[in-house]
Amino acid sequence: MNEEKREMLAKISSDLTAAMKQKEELKLSVLRMMKSKVLYVNARGDLPDAEIIKIIAKYNKELKEAVEEAKKVGRNDAAAATEKEIAVVETYLPKQLSDDEIKNTVKNAIAATGAVSAKDMGKVMKEVLAAHPGVDGKLVNQFVRELLK
Repeated sequence: MNEEKREMLAKISSDLTAAMKQKEELKLSVLRMMKSKVLYVNARGDLPDAEIIKIIAKYNKELKEAVEEAKKVGRNDAAAATEKEIAVVETYLPKQLSDDEIKNTVKNAIAATGAVSAKDMGKVMKEVLAAHPGVDGKLVNQFVRELLK
């Protein structure tokens, strides 16, 4: 097995141990959840970092949706607690691209794949998401549709 593939999971595991020793309850619970989600998808833990980033990004998205729902029903205390969890999760995600950077990446992917119509959308999406794991798929989809019209 290639050790480089598991760098992200190793970092999560070592940070989890450190949080346990330092009694950082919030960080500990978030790291346990992240590790659990990764191991649920692949029990051996031998996923490449790009796949682990996708799993963590999905978890981050779920937390953001939970914040929105909590705010809708007036549970600002729950929303604030979840926002603290989001802050921990985001330290493990790569820097998020701005809208302009995503649009430029989509333009480059369209040129690289030779896409000309909406039928080629899948090729472009695959190219962008492979190059930038964890990027917001809905936003990429929106830009691809816009640029292939």
